[in-house]
Amino acid sequence: MILFKQPEALKQFLSSQKAQNVSIGFVPTMGALHQGHLSLIAEAKLSCDLVVSSIFVNPTQFNNPKDLETYPRTIQSDIIKLMSSGCDVLFHPEETAMYAQGEEKLSSKDYGYFIDVLEGSSRPGHFDGVITILTKLFNMVDPNQVYFGQKDYQQCMVVETLIQRHFPAIIFNRCAIVREEDGLAMSSRNTRLSVEERKKAPEIYSALQLVQTEWTQDGWELAMEKAKGVLSKAPFELEYLEVCKTDTLEPLTSFQKSVVVLVAVNLGKTRLLDNLIIN
Repeated sequence: MILFKQPEALKQFLSSQKAQNVSIGFVPTMGALHQGHLSLIAEAKLSCDLVVSSIFVNPTQFNNPKDLETYPRTIQSDIIKLMSSGCDVLFHPEETAMYAQGEEKLSSKDYGYFIDVLEGSSRPGHFDGVITILTKLFNMVDPNQVYFGQKDYQQCMVVETLIQRHFPAIIFNRCAIVREEDGLAMSSRNTRLSVEERKKAPEIYSALQLVQTEWTQDGWELAMEKAKGVLSKAPFELEYLEVCKTDTLEPLTSFQKSVVVLVAVNLGKTRLLDNLIIN
């Protein structure tokens, strides 16, 4: 695996590869890698000749300075995991390399209804930071295909819109959530859970499954209330549990067979996300 820290060196190398008709798959991350990230590498290897990953904790997508400060950083173990997974190139820049000019964030305000709800409401400016850093990375890597995990469902919608508008040659791949054996969605933030919190965390997925099991025209509203009840009890602090249209994240006003249920919950000092598509 080749490690690059400077954008120009990365761009020069990847340009030479593309000149030889080498297809590039790209997996952008913020590090603290787990099997969910590595599954994206595996997916990229199936379709692309060269797999590039990036590790950069992007400051512009954090609206809470404390969250940025405490975000797990495990670069040495991350490098070992990427090498073991068969990743070909790692881009791990310093913040000054990505924001050398102190540029202002790009705006996602016209992306559609979905931009201002759920995470957009809870974390003002978050998606502006996401599209800002991805625009930089896509321009540097110039990938043929990119790979994102479904755990950040709303972010996937943002990335798809960014690509449709500004990078139409890139193929977007939304990959399935990878879960622990007890159902907890894999996340870099899981490492911040205490032993007792980790034992309770699988109840998040159980609540989503409850909704799925009872998803009928007569029972869907009661199912949502039951799930909210589960995640409103200590030690959980429920931020939102919403059932939405899959393509717009608009709330349901009547029963539909195909929906997505999205949840954000605080467990101790750790904020966790999950979702489940119901067909």
